[in-house]
Amino acid sequence: MSRPIWHAAALGLWLGLSAAALSACAGAPPAPAPKPSPEVKAARAPRLEPEVQAADVQRRFVEAARAQADAEKQRSPDQAVLEQRWRLVLADADLAEARYNLGLTLERQGRFPEARAEYQRSLAQKPLRQAAVNLGVLLEREGDARGAAAAYAGAARDFPEDAVSRARLGALYRQSGQLDEAWRLSREALLRDPANALAYRTMIRVALGRNDPDLAKLVALRAQKVAPDDAEVAWLAGQVAAKAGDEASATAQWKRALERSPGFLPARTGLLELAVRHERWAEVAEQSRAILADDPANAPVQLVRGVADRHLGKPEEALKAYQAADQLAGGKLAEVHLARGILLMRDQSDCAGAVQAFDRYEKAVGPVLPQGSPVPRLLRECQEQLEQGRQAAEAARQMQADAEKKAAEAAARKAAEEAAPAPAPAPAPAPVAPPAKATGKAPGKASPAGGGAAPTPAPPAGPRKP
Repeated sequence: MSRPIWHAAALGLWLGLSAAALSACAGAPPAPAPKPSPEVKAARAPRLEPEVQAADVQRRFVEAARAQADAEKQRSPDQAVLEQRWRLVLADADLAEARYNLGLTLERQGRFPEARAEYQRSLAQKPLRQAAVNLGVLLEREGDARGAAAAYAGAARDFPEDAVSRARLGALYRQSGQLDEAWRLSREALLRDPANALAYRTMIRVALGRNDPDLAKLVALRAQKVAPDDAEVAWLAGQVAAKAGDEASATAQWKRALERSPGFLPARTGLLELAVRHERWAEVAEQSRAILADDPANAPVQLVRGVADRHLGKPEEALKAYQAADQLAGGKLAEVHLARGILLMRDQSDCAGAVQAFDRYEKAVGPVLPQGSPVPRLLRECQEQLEQGRQAAEAARQMQADAEKKAAEAAARKAAEEAAPAPAPAPAPAPVAPPAKATGKAPGKASPAGGGAAPTPAPPAGPRKP
């Protein structure tokens, strides 16, 4: 972290400040004031002729330095007050150290262009190692890698024993693909500061870039010994383990990184990737929500969260996550359409909507689908289901029509039966005469052999006479 300049060399170079004042700034007991060295006398003097004015500038500088030292101990120092103190110093004398400290307060207020300008004014007067390094950091933030490299190279040239400028310059070389220069500068930084974590991190990345996992592992082990609390070192050690196929060690290292820095996104992303690979959907949901808590605009993680919700039986929540991911990505995340189509097809049996989603995916991806894409198979399956559904619907309509026809015929028959006249009643049968009682012999007739009376014969049929 950048710190204000109030050390004896910087102040004595301009004003011959007393050691007692410097000790007060650092919180140490006062010491006798030494006489200025010949080197200090040879330095360019401030534009202060009267001794009273020089003493006043010295007093203001010491007070501002003391206030800044006290502010370093507070959780939320008032940088605006410190800015005013350094401006009062500069109103009396244009000191390179005061310009650097003013730039530092401006940087901590987020006023980066103003801070950069103050660092540049400071360096225009004299080489200041921390001003050059801070300027390089700000230029990196603005995307000016060439300017940042020039600032670091200048610091390394003017301060041969400086490790920070070499470590940061080595990191820039690695980002540009110049691995040999990156390795050399990182080694030079470690020769000057064996505990420089940035140099170790660069060397681990260089070894991974050279596909040398054994060397990367050795550097990572050494880095964790000298920087055990560095979250990025732990994450890189996890990267080395993951590349070697040791997922258990990678998981342990990434969790270790999160213990040291709970908001360290690369470590949580590594855990998320492993959980997705092994379809541990509850863990996927947990990690994705943790990432979104710190980075709510992360569209890919929103998509992953939706996939986890779908597998956990929450299709409505998944659709909301897909919609959020699509909006965050501005419609440029093709995988959203693929995930939505699968959900509509598998969970809601909406093949028509799924086909539309798959079509959007193909248009977003371009004329050539990724190798192994499931979309053609899913489209065929969906189209088969749609055809089967069409045939089933047609059969159902035919059955309904047949049933309606039969019902209509039955109703017509019933109506015809109700409208027909009733048939005439059949004539009642003639009464049957009771049998005659037995009375002996009939006159003029002999009794049959059975002893019963013979029946009287019916008269012959024929027309009656008038």
